[in-house]
Amino acid sequence: MIVRYESIVRANLRTRPFQSANAALLTVVLLASLGSGCASSEQWIQRRPADSPYAARLLGVGNDKPRFSETTRQVATKAGLNPEIDDQRQRLLTLLADAHGETGAPEVEFALAELAAVQADSLREDGDDDAAIGFYAESLVHGYHALAGDPLRRIGGATSRYNTSLQSLLRLLQSRDQVHPGARIPLPHSEHGCSIAVELHSSHWRQEDFDGFEFAEDFQVLALRNHYHTTGVGVPLVAKRDHPDRNHPEDRFYPTTLCYPLTAFVRVESADHHQPATPAADPHQGLRLVLELHDTMEHEQLNLAGRRTPLASDLTTPLAYFLNQPQFQESKISNSGLFQPEQLEAYQGLYLLEPYDPNRIPVVMVHGLWSSPATWMEMFNDLRSDPRIRSRYQFWFYLYPTASPFFVSAAQMREDLQQVKQTFDPNDSTLAMDQMVLVGHSMGGLMSRLQAVNSGDDFWRVVATDDFSKLKADEESRTHVSRLFYFQPDSSVRRVVTIGSPHRGSRFANGVTRWVGNKLIELPVKTIARRQELFRDNPGLFLPAATSMMTSLDSLAPDSPMLSALLTARSAPWVSYHNVVGDAPRSGPASWFTTRGDGVVSLASARLDDLPGLESQVIVPDSHVTLHRHPQTVAEVQRILLAQAAELEGYDPLQASLTIPRSSPAMPTVRLVSGSEPLDTPLPASVR
Repeated sequence: MIVRYESIVRANLRTRPFQSANAALLTVVLLASLGSGCASSEQWIQRRPADSPYAARLLGVGNDKPRFSETTRQVATKAGLNPEIDDQRQRLLTLLADAHGETGAPEVEFALAELAAVQADSLREDGDDDAAIGFYAESLVHGYHALAGDPLRRIGGATSRYNTSLQSLLRLLQSRDQVHPGARIPLPHSEHGCSIAVELHSSHWRQEDFDGFEFAEDFQVLALRNHYHTTGVGVPLVAKRDHPDRNHPEDRFYPTTLCYPLTAFVRVESADHHQPATPAADPHQGLRLVLELHDTMEHEQLNLAGRRTPLASDLTTPLAYFLNQPQFQESKISNSGLFQPEQLEAYQGLYLLEPYDPNRIPVVMVHGLWSSPATWMEMFNDLRSDPRIRSRYQFWFYLYPTASPFFVSAAQMREDLQQVKQTFDPNDSTLAMDQMVLVGHSMGGLMSRLQAVNSGDDFWRVVATDDFSKLKADEESRTHVSRLFYFQPDSSVRRVVTIGSPHRGSRFANGVTRWVGNKLIELPVKTIARRQELFRDNPGLFLPAATSMMTSLDSLAPDSPMLSALLTARSAPWVSYHNVVGDAPRSGPASWFTTRGDGVVSLASARLDDLPGLESQVIVPDSHVTLHRHPQTVAEVQRILLAQAAELEGYDPLQASLTIPRSSPAMPTVRLVSGSEPLDTPLPASVR
């Protein structure tokens, strides 16, 4: 059912024809700009072609004959053999293996690792995967000893050799579906029954959360500005969780499919005491091989021979892989949320992309009009790359249909926040949960602010002529209306960050755009029926503002009484506010007809100079649809989070340099102190 109120628009058109003509033009611009901004990308990642030089290097194919390092050549020369000649290479491998129990020199261990890997590659090309697995395992044993015996990394390529052998072994094991936490993988043809134990090293993910993996290096990230990965030992993986456990109540807050970063590392231990193994004539004799799957959101290093050694990691590829799934296409979600909101109601709520951690502070990110949580992925990718932030904060994402007035969506958000707190912290016993940070873009910022104010009668009075007690309605409808207009601030919310929010409305929410919205937006039948029943049973109780406020566009108009009520609402004294304002560069004839702002929200509407509790306000030269992704905005949110952590933990964030993505230059920023500058005061030329 589509709600229409053409009569209101016709009156508007009759009285202001010239302005309406301009508004019609602006409508087209608005729809085009929002449409381009709502979809971050439909393809976040792509698999590298199997025949590409990059993939060939990863797979160890494409060369006519193996190439050996200078270290291996030197070892071979001392033995009077040439590793490039097949029969001499096999003799060298046997000779060094027989003698290596006596020497155990890192150079010899490295040469053995390289020789065994080349032998494994040859066997793999011949189709003898069983034998290849054995030689790759042998290469890993020797490679592990080479790394352990060379703490200064004097042997060039030792880490690369180890990682390449590990990746080759994992590819063969993956093809057999043998890699599962808790499993024990027997090595084919092992004389001593050697096997590889698989262990998951994570305090968050459970063994049953592992349903397979991909290799991070097999993919190219397309849609994220920065690709966060580090070098070190191990092979970065994209772990997949495809089968949620519905027996756990918290699983309803997770998407059906999740991806998370792991790094694989094989440790070589003594079979008897789990101690670092010593070289033996048989590389598998008396050894225990452990395939460790490290959660690199937690672990940046591991212990190798008593020394802390950096782990290779890739945090961005798993995120892009997750977002690339068809069910997460942002255009479908955002379009449904605005034009057919009833389709999205079943999916509305908070979503976690990793298991809940009671020791980390929730950061709830709330998207704006005609958008979805995917719009936050650029900022999310940048923020969680900072180990100081990911060790102290967890990020939650709020999904909601954007067709309803912002205060209606805020009421549902209020209940959803209570539901997630009741699930994860029913006894209200964790400090972190009560330090929650809300970050909202555009309309999401207004919804976030509504979580931190006391309504009193302020919001009811802007839509009604009499007390709430005079409302005639059944119990269900009365409860519904009450939750919209009467509420308390959330005691768990400590900070609210608004980005490009229309605190005083947007000129794009005018008569024409609202008319177009009513033509296109299909509000739920139940919503329409309830409104009609309330208006019918309560003649004279509701003001015209209530009858005309049908959609989100209506509630965002500059004359919206709900916006005025929010501006003067009583904020919770324990909540701090931060505001990011967009001031897009203007040039040419367009600057003659537009006011300063981000192109959708004017500077005057976005600023909150006199808001009690405002700790910071910055102006970023960017447009509305990309303001929350701008490097300077990301840096500001990073600063806010580190400052809050400093208050709680006592360390000084000023001693820690902020990380601004290198691919985008830092832009000029103006910080305003609350009340220091009236709205009509000219701003410095640097941000005009």
